[in-house]
Amino acid sequence: MSTPVSDTADTRALIAAAQAGDERAFRQLVEPYRRALEVHCYRMLGSPQDAEDIVQETLLRAWRALDRFERRASVPTWLYRIATNACLDELERRPRRPAPVQPFPDERVEEAASPTYDPVARYAIHEGMELALLTAIQKLPGRQRAVLILRDVLGWTAPEVAELLDSTVAGVNSALQRARATIDDELPAASTRSAGPTERELLRRYVDVWERADVDGIVALLREDATLTMPPKPAVRGAEAVGDFFRERRIREVRVVPTRANGQPAVAMYERESGAPHGVLVLDVEGDAITGLRVFLDPTLVRHFAG
Repeated sequence: MSTPVSDTADTRALIAAAQAGDERAFRQLVEPYRRALEVHCYRMLGSPQDAEDIVQETLLRAWRALDRFERRASVPTWLYRIATNACLDELERRPRRPAPVQPFPDERVEEAASPTYDPVARYAIHEGMELALLTAIQKLPGRQRAVLILRDVLGWTAPEVAELLDSTVAGVNSALQRARATIDDELPAASTRSAGPTERELLRRYVDVWERADVDGIVALLREDATLTMPPKPAVRGAEAVGDFFRERRIREVRVVPTRANGQPAVAMYERESGAPHGVLVLDVEGDAITGLRVFLDPTLVRHFAG
């Protein structure tokens, strides 16, 4: 991706040109932050498509408000403010019941030049993408959600968050305390992530047995108490039950391509004959076994993993 424009004479020149109506200068100014904004909006909303849409809305709002941009503010902070408020507006329009969190490609997270001001954030940047954490975050009210992400994932200071949200430091700290209590109640006791080499080997073996339509081979990779989830359908619990689930389906007609999502091994699924996208499957791994299969049968998700 592009290198972010530093706060130099070049930045000031781009801002001046953009404020004079130069759309090319505006794109050059904001484009380096697009991916980081997309990741931020995804954390807020739990949907890659919604994140893309809100980033577009953010940049449109930024263009329209450019004449009011204060030079004392940094460009990324200004954009994060607009993006956060756009996310809060989107959450106001949504039903109160949170939708299931959808997977997000690791590749896009790695491309994001995300400004972290405090190196000792409560949740590390990559841990801040874990599906369990994001699912818990979706249960928070909008402003608590924003405070938790900005403070505990991105590492912003309380005064910075207060300024962004037009709040007070006391208000931010109170919202953060309530948000942390909810997250601590919702998060599992242990992370499902494991060492990279083990994950890669399990993913390689999973792709191999799937491509051979070897259901017994799939079951052999699962821990005995493994669970398959495919919202909104009920979960399938137990390795043998998961095997029965796959035996009842024509898995030979689906091709899988290895990828990564939310810091975990995953596969993008395609119809073998037509090549049409089918969905994404994310693997939960503990030690040397697969403990969970998260199936997202949404063809529109696959394009985010297509590179």
